[in-house]
Amino acid sequence: MRTPTRSLTVAVAAAALALTLVGCSTPSKSSPAASSSGVIGVVAGENFWGDIVSQVGGSHVKVTSIVSDPNADPHEYEASASDAAALANAQFVLENGLGYDDFMAKLLKASPKSDRVVTSVAKILKIKGASPNPHLWYDIPRLPEVSAAIAAELSKRDPAHKAEFQANAQKFDESLKPITDVIAKIKSKYPGAPVAYTERVPGYLLTAAGLTLGMPASFTTAVEQGNDPSAADTASFLESIKNKDVKVLLYNGQVTDQATDDIKKTATDAGVPVVGVTETIPTTDKDFQAWQLRQATELLKALGN
Repeated sequence: MRTPTRSLTVAVAAAALALTLVGCSTPSKSSPAASSSGVIGVVAGENFWGDIVSQVGGSHVKVTSIVSDPNADPHEYEASASDAAALANAQFVLENGLGYDDFMAKLLKASPKSDRVVTSVAKILKIKGASPNPHLWYDIPRLPEVSAAIAAELSKRDPAHKAEFQANAQKFDESLKPITDVIAKIKSKYPGAPVAYTERVPGYLLTAAGLTLGMPASFTTAVEQGNDPSAADTASFLESIKNKDVKVLLYNGQVTDQATDDIKKTATDAGVPVVGVTETIPTTDKDFQAWQLRQATELLKALGN
């Protein structure tokens, strides 16, 4: 249960070295291959943002997602030489922001490029406040703002295909309806139902669905800050599960340790349904929408048990 702002030094340093080497042999402009093909080089910090960029950009973008391994802890990022090359040649970089992918700043600094645009979803959505939830891709109702911003940036790079980018963004927005329908159904059928999670990964989803947190919020705050939750918070968390004070446990199966395993076992033993959530798109889901629809549907089903 680590946060993305912790101990990526070795991996980032290696990537920075690779980027420096790439930068020494690459012009500050777009690479000749990218210019001649007319394809916009894009790097996304994570594969869910990369998938959305691909849907909006279509055949006019070549997207590389840095964090994409569905079987690995996304906070233990390890850059590759191909990631370094893609970033060095990228014309558009989309980060998550809010500290989730701070490693990108070091990578970008190692390969300066005057005509490269770098933005974050946090900036697009104007997220502010103390310790905001960085898992912005779970805020489904606000994703049309992100697709519109992506379409606008790609249109600046490739004005000839502006109408296509806008149409693709609209198509993406419309494809979110099955997900928002499930969220609305949860809100209508189980208003205020108490749930718990091992990390606040699905926090925006729960808020949109009108669910409440039936466990100490300070437990996950400690986890995200890289600290051990207090004994009192841990005991309260486990007690809420044993007593079935929460209807569902949402379990981040991609970032686990002994503490989260114990919580999951307690829920299983108590008969509390466990719904798995992840921080990257699994290979079993064809795209972002399929991933989010599956998880929301599993939550709806679990609440009915």
